[in-house]
Amino acid sequence: MRGISQSLLPSIRRSRGLWAASLLLVVALGCRDKPSEPGTPPPAVRIASLTVSPAALALEAGGRATLSVDARDSSGTRITSPAITWRSDAPAVASVSASGEVLAVAPGSARITANADGIGGPLSVLVPVTVSSTSPGITQWRATRSTVSDVTFLGIWDDGAGSTYAVGQNGGLLRSRQDGPWERVNLETEETLVGVWGASPTDIWLVGTNGLVLRGDGQRFTRVNAGVTSTLLEVWGLSADEVYVSGDRGTVLRWDGSRFTQLPTGVTDELWGLWGANSTTIFAVGNNGALLRWNGALWQRLASPDNTPYFDVWGTSAGNVMAVGIDGTIVRFDGVQWTRMNTPSRANLFAIRGRAFDDVYAAGNNGTTWHFDGSSWRELSLGNGQNLRTMTIRGDGTVRVAGWYGTIVSLRGRGAAAQVTVDNMDPPLLGVWSAPSGPSFAVGLGGTVFRRNATGTGWALEAVPSGNDLYAISGNSAADIVAVGDTGTILRYNGSAWRRDERPTQVVLRAAWSGGGQHVLVGERGTILRSSGPAWTPQASGTLRFLRAVWGSDPANVFAVGDSGTVLRFDGGRWTPMAVPTGSRLRAVWGSSANSVLAVGDTGTAMLFDGSTWRALSPPTRRDLRAVWGRSTTEVYVAGDSGTVLRYDGAGWRQITTPWRHIVYALFGLPNAGVAAVGDGGRVYEGSP
Repeated sequence: MRGISQSLLPSIRRSRGLWAASLLLVVALGCRDKPSEPGTPPPAVRIASLTVSPAALALEAGGRATLSVDARDSSGTRITSPAITWRSDAPAVASVSASGEVLAVAPGSARITANADGIGGPLSVLVPVTVSSTSPGITQWRATRSTVSDVTFLGIWDDGAGSTYAVGQNGGLLRSRQDGPWERVNLETEETLVGVWGASPTDIWLVGTNGLVLRGDGQRFTRVNAGVTSTLLEVWGLSADEVYVSGDRGTVLRWDGSRFTQLPTGVTDELWGLWGANSTTIFAVGNNGALLRWNGALWQRLASPDNTPYFDVWGTSAGNVMAVGIDGTIVRFDGVQWTRMNTPSRANLFAIRGRAFDDVYAAGNNGTTWHFDGSSWRELSLGNGQNLRTMTIRGDGTVRVAGWYGTIVSLRGRGAAAQVTVDNMDPPLLGVWSAPSGPSFAVGLGGTVFRRNATGTGWALEAVPSGNDLYAISGNSAADIVAVGDTGTILRYNGSAWRRDERPTQVVLRAAWSGGGQHVLVGERGTILRSSGPAWTPQASGTLRFLRAVWGSDPANVFAVGDSGTVLRFDGGRWTPMAVPTGSRLRAVWGSSANSVLAVGDTGTAMLFDGSTWRALSPPTRRDLRAVWGRSTTEVYVAGDSGTVLRYDGAGWRQITTPWRHIVYALFGLPNAGVAAVGDGGRVYEGSP
């Protein structure tokens, strides 16, 4: 080797040998202690518990659903990517992918198994799957109860020549000619109309909010400047050139044929009623016991028996005048003084009219209608509980009474012998129920009950004891039905007649469920009542929250839902709260079994109970959902605001096209395989496949 001393060669050879030996030693040691090579998984965390959600599946053929796994170790920590093996025992019915997605192949039953290695050995969870045939479900809707108007009527007048006019909210004006159907008259105003009167069939006055005065021939109306902006509450007159209008702040105006003049009254109270015997004897009544008399030159305040508000006044002469007000008040003027009359109850009264001194009618809240025969007042029954606000006597002597939700009722005959006919009534309907083979009923505000006719072509008003608003109806059979509502109202139907139960409570009863010969009612302040006979037994709910819906698969499996995500379950012995994934208000609940229950509520809230846990669903809406009913686990219908109707098929949601845009409050199946949807304006739609 050039440049290296020969004497150094042995040393170099020895160094090379030592270096090579050291390298071999390092390699050997490295092979013994080296870390895991890239791509080699770390030792698997052993699974201590395994659950699968949902615990059961029901799908239509062709449907898909993904099963989710919750695997935890011995410390309870969730394992993010557990090693799971999936298997179906009937892949021709339902197959499952490696990721847990289930495909419903054909009708039948299958069992999906999730397998994993556990601390103590193999772990497995079984998920039953039921596959049903594909059902088209509801494909079309038709209106089976037509409506006219649901405005509150505040004034009514008959022209004596065959036409009656009713006025109310939002510029509502309806007219009936020669006992014909009620028809709308367009006024092109949204002001609330409160009073109507005419000097003749072609000279009619309307008054309302913001100083509105309209005059017309019954079809066309023009505005008349009254010189005021306050609300006008009544119009009445003696002729076309002598018309009086009363209203807020003690307002009284007189029309002289060309213009209005304000007549000072000396009061600031709202004046609700006007009537007079002649130009020098006119009465105005109103708030705080206001009883005024016009003598042709000025208004004089008369002494009142009390300070109650008076809403209407009418008489047969200057020496026989009556006024009505709150708490069942009727006072009578004999030409000298006002005195209070004995009356049947403390109902608030808003209208009074008569045919003669011994044939007078008064009407008010909750369908209250009384008759005076010259000696005493007696209560009549109209068969409904709508709040009544105004009254007129037709040219043929028929008494027409009008009020809330488009209600117009005619009484033909005298007193208790009068025949009652409901001309129109369109209250919101809040509940619907049908026996398997009929009958079918819908209930709503004002104690209204409609019954579906045998041909299924319409719904007719059912005569029931006058009462408060009804919110729900349910039954065990066609001869064991309950309807419930405001202030503890409970009505029962035995197959032939309705009767009122003694009220076990005064709170709102919002929902009812019937099954196994029992009835369960829920409502305000966590109220729960149960009946298996004539008596009602309160049950402890453990909550003061408003319970808004109830459903059960049987008397030992009943679910109640309500405000703030409240869900209670009854097991035959007691009610217990359930953990749920929402704090939203829940408004409806229904199930196909105790292990498949759907609850819905505000802002599109929906959740499903699978027999083990409640899990949140995601419907394609943020609107409030108010009703749920289904024919099976894979055919469930949900409805709510703005015409929203959805179908849940066990795997997902489908929007159902409807011909309406109003709120639907309740759904229920009909005997002909259809579904009834009831809601605002007294509307009833029936869906069919």
